[in-house]
Amino acid sequence: MVRPCLARVGAPGDGYATDRDPYWGSGFFIAPGWLLTCAHVVGRGGAAVCRGESAMSVTWQERSAGDGWAERTGTGTAVLVAPRPEAAQAPRDRWPFPDLALVRVVGADDVPCLWLADREAGPRTPVGLYGWSVQTGELGIRHGDGELAGSDAQALLLAGSLPVGGLSGGPVIDLRHGSVVGVIKGRRPEEGVAVPVTALYELLDLRDGGPAVREALRAHDLHHLRRLDAAAAASSPSTASADFPAYPDWASYQAGLPGHAPAVTGITAELRTRLHGHLAQLPPPVGPGEVVHLVEDVKEQVRGERLPSLVLHTARTWREGAGLLYGLRTLEPGGGGTLVDLDAVLLYAAKVARTIAAERAGEVDPDRLGAFTGWIAGQAAGHRNWAVGEAIRALLAFEGGSLPRPAHQPAPAPQPAPALVPGPTPVPAPALAPGASRTDVLVKVCAAMYDGRYPWSVQLIYDGRDVTPVAADDRGVRAEELVRALREPLARALRQGDHGEHLAAIEVFLPRKLFDLPVDEWQLLPERPGGEEGHDAYDAYDEEDDFVDERAIPLGMRRTVVVRDMRRNASPPSPEWRRRWNGVQDGPLAAGTLHGRPPGAAHPPGARPAGRLAYYGGLTALGDAGVPVYCGPVGGGEGQAAMRDALMAGHAVVLWRRDGHDHEECGAFHRQAAELLTAARRASGLHGPVRDLRIRLADPDTARAHGLRGKIAVLFDPPDRPPYGAEAMRPPPPAAPAG
Repeated sequence: MVRPCLARVGAPGDGYATDRDPYWGSGFFIAPGWLLTCAHVVGRGGAAVCRGESAMSVTWQERSAGDGWAERTGTGTAVLVAPRPEAAQAPRDRWPFPDLALVRVVGADDVPCLWLADREAGPRTPVGLYGWSVQTGELGIRHGDGELAGSDAQALLLAGSLPVGGLSGGPVIDLRHGSVVGVIKGRRPEEGVAVPVTALYELLDLRDGGPAVREALRAHDLHHLRRLDAAAAASSPSTASADFPAYPDWASYQAGLPGHAPAVTGITAELRTRLHGHLAQLPPPVGPGEVVHLVEDVKEQVRGERLPSLVLHTARTWREGAGLLYGLRTLEPGGGGTLVDLDAVLLYAAKVARTIAAERAGEVDPDRLGAFTGWIAGQAAGHRNWAVGEAIRALLAFEGGSLPRPAHQPAPAPQPAPALVPGPTPVPAPALAPGASRTDVLVKVCAAMYDGRYPWSVQLIYDGRDVTPVAADDRGVRAEELVRALREPLARALRQGDHGEHLAAIEVFLPRKLFDLPVDEWQLLPERPGGEEGHDAYDAYDEEDDFVDERAIPLGMRRTVVVRDMRRNASPPSPEWRRRWNGVQDGPLAAGTLHGRPPGAAHPPGARPAGRLAYYGGLTALGDAGVPVYCGPVGGGEGQAAMRDALMAGHAVVLWRRDGHDHEECGAFHRQAAELLTAARRASGLHGPVRDLRIRLADPDTARAHGLRGKIAVLFDPPDRPPYGAEAMRPPPPAAPAG
């Protein structure tokens, strides 16, 4: 099964001079004409080969007759090398992760291809290692059995039969499921090292090379669907032939493996192959959040309650979303549970079809979408669980009309509800009307430790209840380093939270000393070479390029960014806090002052409070819908003391100006804040006007023309969210290993 998919990579023939060894390493076909290998294997050909300017030789074997094997050779060109070395950089012995390369091979359009896993494999998984080797002095195919011993950062650790020279770039295959789970990278003294094949999906995020990865993955799924159809046709008596049989297809082979036994999964290898083939012909998801939210909605339906996983999944393709549901079980007291993965996968497929039809119908061929929905409907018609079948039919026939069917397919006649298949454990009926879900991002910066470092964490919060950790640093960083430390985990969390029309909001829990931290001005673009910070929002714009990177837009100009008090949220809400939150929710909002003086009154830099609780009385006297406004920073001095009193008085919404300024501008700032609160009317309407104001303030000419002043910050601190650190944190559900 593996041998015809395996290739060796080396120096090209005449016309491409090279002073390197003729044999560089191994690789394997993942789709017709597409070879996956290690970046360091391609790197042995030099910088020109890595850039795709020079070719490489790719050789594989095909069966000729009986057990005979004949060699074929094609010309390979590197389409993606990650990471790619700099032009003047020599090849390295220790190539950084992900250490993957995608090679386009001319003359390999009819090769069989391996099956890629959809998610990571677990420890102790039995695996086979395959590749070309010269270990014995003769170039040949090497195969060894081992197991996954664990992981180390981005690497899979291999035990048992360890890699030898030449195997780099070869596949690591899960022997229980018949799927590639890793790419052989090398070995250490006591263990082998492989790159998880799921790292290939991460390359979809690359602007250069990402489209090629998507094309290869699409070709992979369509190839296996064609092979499955060809195998079915060949098994028909009318098409049976006495000629030399074709290679067996992976779907048929996987059906007999232990990982696809009914006790492990309710999803057959054939169903999975057909599902992936249909999904491959749809427009790709907009981002990981779109996929993950459909997965979480499906889990809630088949279980009857929402239990978000504590493990952060970044699914960039529709097929990965289905992979997160394979082996899914309900949770029962004492462990165990009923297998509901087939219910979940079919509901997921129907939700994907409905999403595409409702939001992106112009991007897909109606016949292809119709073929997909027809296939789903056929699965639902014969499904064992009547409630699941009804839920699928409801998804495929929604308000405004039904999803399209193939042109040749008539409308289905009404079918009687199929009887539930009896079993030892009843299959639960799904809740058919879950509420719309939303995911936001929580950033927590704790009080400084003795050395001035601030520990931090980033989490996702689902529907204001359940959280999933994204990243954390208990040692912390200094205040000026927070923007650099939080950039990547914050970007990762936002990709997960954005879905459909929902842009994830950012709630930043801060100690009061850091309330002026300019999180709304942070950008998600990586820092420039040399470590320079602070991209201009227009730096990423090229007049010759219609692509504008959204990461260049300051966070507060695109999405809701609010400050919350870290210390107050560690305790149960006070009655005043609840009452004032109800007041600003009902509105109408009314502007007051944080310091208790008239709006135009000056408060020069360095002003100190007149005494303890100097502002508490005035802040307590404000109406429940009153919003204190302050024309100045609140991280120290008078502003910090007044903010403390506002929190003690129960205020949940406060506006202030966090930048330095001339205090003659304060009158204009207070008028501006009052107009903003009037436009918002209530707390829920505040975010849009604040975002609009930040956009207008970003352009000095616009700000000057409208008399706008200041960099505005917002405390938006509702008491009805779970206290930070006391959210429901449940273990992830048990599931079968990757398939």
